[in-house]
Amino acid sequence: MKKSPKKPVVPALTRDPRVVAVIRATRDGFELTSLRTSDGAVSMLAAQHFGTDDERVSKWIETQRAARAIVALPGADVIVRAVQLPPADEARLEGALQLNASAFVQGRTSDWRVASALLPRERGEGIRTGLVAEWPEDANRADMPIGLSEGPMVSFAPAIAGLAAIASVTDAPLLWVDSANGVLSVCVPTTRGLLARVIRAGGNGEDIEIAEVAQAVGEACVHAGVPGAEIPNTIERTVQAARGALSGGFGCADADLEKLSALVRDCDEASDPQWWRTHGLAVGIALAASGPAMPLTRLQWTDLSARPDRVGALINRISEPRTARRIMLVGILTIALAPLAVEGARLLLLRWKLPDLEGYVKAEELDRKKQAMYRVLGRQGASMTKTLSDIACSAPDGIEVEFINVAQSAKGQAVTVRGKARAAGGLQGTEIMLQMEKQLRESGAFEQVLRNSEAPDTRGYQEFAINATAVRPTYTVAFPEAQDFARTSMRVRRYGPPPDDVDAVASGLDTRNTPAPSSASRSTGASDVTSDAASPVAPRSGSTVAAASGDEPTDGEATASKESGRQARGSGRGKSSAGTTSTPSGTTSRGASATDSAGEAAANTEPADTATADAGSTAAAGADSKSAARGARAAGSATRGGLATRGNLGGSSEVEPPPPVLSENEIKRMSREEAREALVKVSRARQRADLDDAVKTRLKTEFDLLLERCKHE
Repeated sequence: MKKSPKKPVVPALTRDPRVVAVIRATRDGFELTSLRTSDGAVSMLAAQHFGTDDERVSKWIETQRAARAIVALPGADVIVRAVQLPPADEARLEGALQLNASAFVQGRTSDWRVASALLPRERGEGIRTGLVAEWPEDANRADMPIGLSEGPMVSFAPAIAGLAAIASVTDAPLLWVDSANGVLSVCVPTTRGLLARVIRAGGNGEDIEIAEVAQAVGEACVHAGVPGAEIPNTIERTVQAARGALSGGFGCADADLEKLSALVRDCDEASDPQWWRTHGLAVGIALAASGPAMPLTRLQWTDLSARPDRVGALINRISEPRTARRIMLVGILTIALAPLAVEGARLLLLRWKLPDLEGYVKAEELDRKKQAMYRVLGRQGASMTKTLSDIACSAPDGIEVEFINVAQSAKGQAVTVRGKARAAGGLQGTEIMLQMEKQLRESGAFEQVLRNSEAPDTRGYQEFAINATAVRPTYTVAFPEAQDFARTSMRVRRYGPPPDDVDAVASGLDTRNTPAPSSASRSTGASDVTSDAASPVAPRSGSTVAAASGDEPTDGEATASKESGRQARGSGRGKSSAGTTSTPSGTTSRGASATDSAGEAAANTEPADTATADAGSTAAAGADSKSAARGARAAGSATRGGLATRGNLGGSSEVEPPPPVLSENEIKRMSREEAREALVKVSRARQRADLDDAVKTRLKTEFDLLLERCKHE
């Protein structure tokens, strides 16, 4: 027959509910005693001492078939209070004891750390004694053997519970001396009830003196209200019981050994004082676990009814004082040593990655020098045309640039711009100048932008000078479409796009910014378009007065006309109407229209016969050419109607009405700005060729008065 490979199952030992294992911590380990209780007496089963690191404790308790294991708590960790109650019904006494326990604890300790018990015997004048034991949360956790953990079968009990259980069957004073902690637990019967106290006496690890015992018992009797005649006898009996136990252990009077030995069955050594000194506390705790003092043996360190999850269990474990101290110590060591460990590991990693550290440092130094050289070349080897283009795109309408200087410096290209700012687009000259400074800063190609400006003159022109450094001259600035001259030229900005019937190729216009002709465009002769595109009209961005009528110009008109003539004729062949010139030093100077493209400048130059005329031609010939230009412009305006001109900006076909009549008194009461605005409107109206003689005369008179008003203030 083939045997089964499975091992035979060993049946579990059945535990005896009457057997109790008492565990008491000693200086070198644990003292375990197993006892069986029956009818108010105990039977000694076994006793054995285990070391601190011995893991056989739980196995030994199992072999003794003990249903419960009770760990004796040090007397210094438990607060005990005796409550004296008058004779009454048992239920009422239990309620009164619970009320006293609640008032004594006052919610500072959890319920599983507090226990109360009513002793069965009356003392003195029918006084019942109740004990209240509190295990504070800030106390140390009791030492437990390895392999044994707290649970339903493992609980804790103070030493005073064992003494009170024995004192309920005898009238002798009993005490337990914990010399290792310097604590004395006393139970003394008096006429005022059972006196139960836990008193500190002596020092840790030292024997307690008789005088200290007598003093502690006397003070306890006084506080309990024991009659004065009874106190000396009580002290004397307690001193006799403590004489043989001052070095530690259970203490009682020799005369009481015979009565105490009746509590232990089947033990020949029960009449020996040394046996009681060693096992007396275990006998008392076993009697308390099976008697009325059983609640005092059910103290728990944690709430066994609660079943927290892993996180909750971890939090409960960390909240223990001993664990908290260990975690704090580990944290301090981590804070002190972790940086050193991390830096050491980092150093080892760097040494592993860079075995040739010196060569790597040399390569890094060479790379740093190359990058510095490339940065210097990037600042100083840039195109000057790119910098001029950025300046032009940053100059709004109303800026007349007279001088530009671009020179190399240590940080980049040093740029100096001088010119004038005038009112344009509903903004004053100061606002135009500030707008240019803002656009230079926001472009990203210039830094250290500094501006100097003068006060406006009588015409509203304000001179300024801007110094900046082009630190990134190779940076491609993404200007807005309304600001970028490459996408929207000055001609389109000022006069609007040309009409649909204009031939862009024949007129020399930029076909990239010219929309395709529509089917609804008006048919106009190519000769009219060509003559208009080639007309010698040069827009003057800075002039306020425009001599467009056939009347004789006034002094102000003559001055403006001369300035325009000098701009149109002073530079000779190939000069644009914007007035851009080159100074001998290599710097560039231009007027307000310096941003026009080359095609626009060619379209706005004088006709071929005038541009190639000799420089010594008379002023009369120049005046005749201007008169011919005015006639051609007037004829073109009458023919085209909607073509954009200086007097018809935007190319609208609607006729603008003349400005209202202004009297001499009204002009005198005007402010300087009001007179200047009115002068601009009157000068624009005088450029129209469709006015009758009466309106022309009125406008000329108002023009003279307004001009005189602007000069005197």
